[in-house]
Amino acid sequence: MYRILLASTALVSLAGVASAEITWSGQVELGYNDQETVEDGEGVIATAEITPKLSVELDYGLTAEAEATILFLDQEGGGGVDTDDLSDDFEAESFILGLSGDAFAMAFGTVDFAPDSMWQSAGDMESDAFSEADGETGILFTGSYGPLSFGLSSVLHTDDFALGGDGEGEFDQLGVAVNGEFDMFDVSVAYQEEATYDFDPDENGDFEDAEVFALSVGTSFEGLDVRLGYARNETADTDSTGIELGYDIQDVALGAYFVDESEGDDNWGVSVGYESGPLVAEAYYEDEQGAYLTGVEGSYEVSESVVILAGVIDDEDPEDDGGAYVGAEFDLGNGASFLVSYAEADNESEDELGAPEIRHGATALLTLEF
Repeated sequence: MYRILLASTALVSLAGVASAEITWSGQVELGYNDQETVEDGEGVIATAEITPKLSVELDYGLTAEAEATILFLDQEGGGGVDTDDLSDDFEAESFILGLSGDAFAMAFGTVDFAPDSMWQSAGDMESDAFSEADGETGILFTGSYGPLSFGLSSVLHTDDFALGGDGEGEFDQLGVAVNGEFDMFDVSVAYQEEATYDFDPDENGDFEDAEVFALSVGTSFEGLDVRLGYARNETADTDSTGIELGYDIQDVALGAYFVDESEGDDNWGVSVGYESGPLVAEAYYEDEQGAYLTGVEGSYEVSESVVILAGVIDDEDPEDDGGAYVGAEFDLGNGASFLVSYAEADNESEDELGAPEIRHGATALLTLEF
């Protein structure tokens, strides 16, 4: 009888495990670039990452999830891949542990920050200096109630985030965001408190320690989209007040914004987009703090599997993403694609020129996604 009870318990346990759903996704890149300015030198591009995700349905309509993105290989540049030292590349880039229901979700790990991910700005506003998540460990709570959606987040000071160990193991910088849909208007409100502990700016350059409040209201009438926004950086004692407009005329999309800044130059920009059949094009001009950015980019779908890409971007800052590029992307089916491109980037180490991201120099790149 004792053995029978043990066997029955084992069967129940196995049945519980079998009810969990495991999904896999990932991306593999293999290619070549001819410029020495790609990471460590000219040569092979070989990257591989995989993301397993475990999902379990619980009682009371709850779902528990766990996922991690594991980097197996990250070789860019050099004369080849050092297969004797691949252990240096093997690491977990991100992880998330979550619990969710019909109207809420809680997550711990490399999550987004609520103000940055939910706040809707009115143009390029200097004072909405919300921290941007870039691999930090934190906690995020999101939910909805009627016309409202809301988020609450906080960052954890780990050993690679805390400066000199200051505040290590402590949660810091509470962030709150609320968006609402009310008849013809939508409202976006966000707030982040000033950080209590010091952080390493070299490892976390997108983290801002300032106290920030922001509010915007948007509406649409007769085809015109309008958003008014206000942001205040309490720590820096600065304000931004902006208006953003959008209007679609058949195949043409027009956009413009203007932001009055209490400190520094005002920000403004205009854009024209066109999409008809196989042709997609965009021209834009931005003046941010007295520095201009202008560009013309487009693509042409030759067939269902071939797209031609081209663009010219003029950036006053030589350290940013100005330059020119041309390329062709081939869809090979089942998540596989092949990109051939050539780019002359102003900042030769920049590898995010255009869309998709194109490296400086001549590149041939095979990408597999699953």
